[in-house]
Formats: sequence, structure tokens, C-alpha cells
Amino acid sequence: MKRPRIAIISIALAVIVSMAVSASANTGVVEKVIDGGTIRIGGSFVARFTGLAVPDTTTSIGLMIRDFTRQELEGKLTRLFTWTTDNTAAGIVRDGNDLPFVQIRYGDDLSTSFNEVLLEKGYARVDRNWLPEDLAHYVDLEREARRKEFGIWAGKGK
Repeated sequence: MKRPRIAIISIALAVIVSMAVSASANTGVVEKVIDGGTIRIGGSFVARFTGLAVPDTTTSIGLMIRDFTRQELEGKLTRLFTWTTDNTAAGIVRDGNDLPFVQIRYGDDLSTSFNEVLLEKGYARVDRNWLPEDLAHYVDLEREARRKEFGIWAGKGK
């Protein structure tokens, strides 16, 4: 009778421990901002921002956006949401350079979407090739920044 009870307790503890690991596994400190839309978290996890195209650092605005991203994220704790097709590691969506796509949440309570901040400031445009359906509102954020002529849309007309 004691064996089944021990097995049940062991299984319950394993479930509790695995829940704790997965709950904290999606946070990390941004160690390096590579460019305005690519970051490194931990020693080797490099990822791109889901659904965004950010100007290249060969342009002055691209350098300015990279610097803004560094100021906002580098050395700070973030929450990552990886774009997957089936909620498994095997289903992680990757770009042509094999980088996974992530949404970043940051701030005091890790609730501010950095992806959305870039769009609202006009520092990125929507990359429809890499835009999941649940982020379709990104198009509206880009449209509003374009209307206000923010960032990359400055002087482009409404």
C-alpha cells in the first residue's frame, strides 16, 4: 500500500517542479542588442522580434533604433513569447537565418510589449511574411505611426 502512495507523491512533486521551471523559463536578461530587431538573451539564445522589420544598422535611423533598443532592453529582465506552430520546441518558427521569433515584454511588471513600442514609435514596420494571426493588430499600430509620421515614416506623407 505504501508503494502506490509514494509513487503518487513523486509524480505530484515532479509536476510541481516542472511547472515552476516552465513558468520561469520564459524570462531572461537581454545581454546584447545586435541590431534594432535582434537580441541575445543568456549566453547564446539569439532571436528576432516577431512580425517586425527594423531598418538595418547601415542607415542612420537603423543605428538610432539600435541605440534605443539597447537603452530599453540591454541588461534588463524580459519575458519572452516564442512564436510556435504547436507549442513545442519542434514547432518554433524561425527566419531564413534560423533565428527564432519572439515577442518581448519588459518594464517593471514585464507587461509592456517592446514589439508594439517599436511600431508605435515608427521604429519598425510590419513584416507580413512573419506575422502570426494573433498579432494582426500590429498593422493598425504601423498605420497610426505612419499617419503621425513618426520614426521611419517622418516626411513620408500620410
